[in-house]
Amino acid sequence: MVQELLINAEESFTEIIKQIKKAKKSISICMYIWRDDKVGNLIAKELFQAANRGVKIEIIKDKAGSVFEKIELDKQSFFHKKKDLISLIKGKLLSFLYYRDNKCPNNQLKNNILDKLLEHKNIQIDFNQERHDHSEYFIFDDQILILGGINIGNKNEAEKAPKYRDYMVKLKGKKIIYHFYQRVKAKKMADPNREIEFYFNIRQKKLYEIKTKILELLDQAQYSVDLEMAYFGDSDITDKIIETCQRGIEVSIITSKDSNVQNDLNNYVLKKLIKNTDHKLRIYLSQELIHSKFMCIDQTTFFIGSANFHKLGMESLSELNVLIKNSPVIQAKWKNWQIKHLKECNLIAQAKNLNYNKLIALTEKVLC
Repeated sequence: MVQELLINAEESFTEIIKQIKKAKKSISICMYIWRDDKVGNLIAKELFQAANRGVKIEIIKDKAGSVFEKIELDKQSFFHKKKDLISLIKGKLLSFLYYRDNKCPNNQLKNNILDKLLEHKNIQIDFNQERHDHSEYFIFDDQILILGGINIGNKNEAEKAPKYRDYMVKLKGKKIIYHFYQRVKAKKMADPNREIEFYFNIRQKKLYEIKTKILELLDQAQYSVDLEMAYFGDSDITDKIIETCQRGIEVSIITSKDSNVQNDLNNYVLKKLIKNTDHKLRIYLSQELIHSKFMCIDQTTFFIGSANFHKLGMESLSELNVLIKNSPVIQAKWKNWQIKHLKECNLIAQAKNLNYNKLIALTEKVLC
């Protein structure tokens, strides 16, 4: 079975577009954010061409993600052009907290490609429901699965803005896709003995597997834990990281120096981690923007997906992570990337180097 770690947006979208072009029978997409920009339209055009070839396409696009589409970057949502009062209120609040410098107008522009997708007989799209499903994945011809933390959009379009750092995982094989379907429909329990297993948070079924698995993986670590994480805040995970470090495990964390959201809560958690581990924990702050949700245990076990280490990711949103054990291919590629990755980062040795606003951090702890 083919396994591949796709690093960052360019590599991931290149592979996704390649698979859209190659698809013969079916494409399924689950997506939280889909922007009306260069990347969003490129993928839409390729899907339209695939549908013209007779490929059956199903898209589940979460309306909840439109809030971020309409307040970030050029503020254009691909699917959600109509105004919605609840989304508007949420957007105003988030804009006030995090995006006050973005002066782009958010009037939604008509998109002819969207109209073509909606009218095509071979394309079925569900985009009017707030599912709060933060998982992102693509399935091609029931043979190839690409999943991870990257949404559809060009987050790297601004030259001077930090570049997003994230991962997707490509898996190929009919058996693994069949197993994925069994798991996503909750027809089969997770098997901890499998070399590859999927873990889900499914909001509608009140099923939350990912946090338990994260805590278990930290407990199982024998000598090292490498974390790359966008957002922190879940107190149980924070305490478990401290406990893991205190029992002599080498723990390193890569996260953003300046996160796009909840930066104060992140710094509060990082400061707590440093203080409670006698400065043994290594924290690297990246000049770029870390959007990853990544764990590596003992250099051999990987846990990658969409779930952040905050309360929303652990207890509220639907999420998808994949556990991969003993994969020399993924291990080698990640190690090579890590050498380059760390050059973008600064090692933080003392808690005093992490500043945060206590009131904002408390507010973020409640909201996030």
